[in-house]
Amino acid sequence: MVLQLMALPAGLVSVVQTVLVPLCFIVAWSLIGLIGWSLTTAVRDGVDRAAVMHKIPCAECRYFTNDHRLKCPIHPRIALSEAAIDCADFERADLT
Repeated sequence: MVLQLMALPAGLVSVVQTVLVPLCFIVAWSLIGLIGWSLTTAVRDGVDRAAVMHKIPCAECRYFTNDHRLKCPIHPRIALSEAAIDCADFERADLT
């Protein structure tokens, strides 16, 4: 027993092709554009965040202990955080 499929009329096929092909093209490129936009935004946000984190002066302070239990004896709660950017007790360490 051979399964026979009904053939679609030629007019219907051409109408479907003229509508679906441009629609799928637009949808596909829109998705690519959204992915590109999302990646660009993620990279920009990451760079902005890194710039803020590089402003934290704790590693160059004379009171910084570099010990995970007590990073700073003067301000242990704000050590290595954004709150330490304008620390009033910051003194540059002599690395000599």
